[in-house]
Amino acid sequence: MNLWMVVRGKEKLTGRHIGVVGIIFVILLIFAGWMADYSSRPEFCGSSCHEMNSTYQSWQMSAHKNVGCEDCHGEAGAIGLVKTKAKGMKEVYVHITSSKIEPKANEHDINCYNCHQDKVKLNVDKALAAKDPHTVKHFDDGMTCVACHSGLVHDTKLNNAVPSRDTCTRCHLDAMQK
Repeated sequence: MNLWMVVRGKEKLTGRHIGVVGIIFVILLIFAGWMADYSSRPEFCGSSCHEMNSTYQSWQMSAHKNVGCEDCHGEAGAIGLVKTKAKGMKEVYVHITSSKIEPKANEHDINCYNCHQDKVKLNVDKALAAKDPHTVKHFDDGMTCVACHSGLVHDTKLNNAVPSRDTCTRCHLDAMQK
């Protein structure tokens, strides 16, 4: 029984060939599922990639240490999982083939809202009166959480800090001088 001969048209396809192909397919699916699960663990990148060491260590000291990397940096759903894994495979390829890489998440890839939707205040006037900057107006204007909370998880100086007044003045300097 030679599958290569079947592919080349030199041998006839039998039930035995189909069974072998089916078993190989099932084994590959099981391996792919295991790899997807294993590579989703923060420890995977933290122990496998030297360029992720400081990122992994700062995450361990942050308030988000119980939140997995893909919860913040992955896309939701089955298609999102495939996209996230494809991006990860590209990063592994660059890791293997390049002498210098600097992993950096695109701020649009960060999903703060998945866990923190309760922070966004719909009543802008009431929120501003309470000095709460988490208004829907900021998000409607195209801002993301990391516009103010940049480095929150992966910068040990900012891990558990509230953004400073200087952060607000970047956009609101005129209003703050009145």
